[in-house]
Amino acid sequence: MSFDLELSKLFLKRGHFRLLLDLALLGLLLLLSTYFKELWPPTTQRGFFCDDESLMYPYRENTVSSLMLHCIGIYLPMMALLILETSRAWRGSRQYWRVYNTLRWFILGYAAESLLKDMGKNVIGRLRPHFFEVCRPQLPDNGYCSDEVHRSGGVYHTVYRCNTDLSGATEEMLADIHVSFPSGHSSMAFYGMVFMALHLERIRWPLPGSLLRPVCQLLCVFLASFVGLSRVMDYKHHWSDVLAGSLLGAAIAFAVVRAAELDERLRLASDRGQNANTLPAKPAAPTAVVMTTPAGALDEVDPGAKQLPHDLCQVTCHSSN
Repeated sequence: MSFDLELSKLFLKRGHFRLLLDLALLGLLLLLSTYFKELWPPTTQRGFFCDDESLMYPYRENTVSSLMLHCIGIYLPMMALLILETSRAWRGSRQYWRVYNTLRWFILGYAAESLLKDMGKNVIGRLRPHFFEVCRPQLPDNGYCSDEVHRSGGVYHTVYRCNTDLSGATEEMLADIHVSFPSGHSSMAFYGMVFMALHLERIRWPLPGSLLRPVCQLLCVFLASFVGLSRVMDYKHHWSDVLAGSLLGAAIAFAVVRAAELDERLRLASDRGQNANTLPAKPAAPTAVVMTTPAGALDEVDPGAKQLPHDLCQVTCHSSN
């Protein structure tokens, strides 16, 4: 009994250690994703051709603001997962470990999506479609791309200076024109919405057998697709930027949902194994005693009945002959 008690205490300590380790790692990843730009080297400054029509689009405000994006990609899915998993645990076995498991994998996926997205933006340094509108690049000869000598193109310019007097751009707008690939809006929206759609499929909610679940999943994909299309419509990204961001967010969602499902299966299998070990052993079934008579017949004796001593059994057999 004392050994079982010590073993249970050891498992409890390990569970607390794993919880603290998970929280520390998640906090570290979130800090890295928040201050990535300060920790990473400066963004790659790519050049351009003066006749590149893909960079000549006008500047527009965001259709989907940053607050709307975080609501669609992070806040709404997290609240929905918390409410859904808590209600499932309350109605079922009341094991709230599933709530924690789902949320920790969701937060891990969000941190991974943010880090990979920011790394791609800073390493590649692709120019946004409204580059000429915001930068108004001034070339080393003090000329502009609108001049006749530069208008024909054919020269890849890497040395230039943005003229804010002509464009009226702010420092934030100038820093933002070099981070087009991949689309951050698309990756975040697709991550949150695809995670939610896959989670609904995994838990078979709501109303298995009806079309309500596919409709909810379609709504998730619709919201994510609208965010991605709005980035092309607002001339914030090239279509390939949106495609890459969407695939990035969806791929991470697939990976973390799969990992959460495997984690839950292993936990359930471990709990079943522990419950099986704690069950009392079943008593052995009584076996029948068979006695051989002189005639060679086999008589089955009730195991619950009293058996005669060996000597008395011999006397009884002889007297019967």
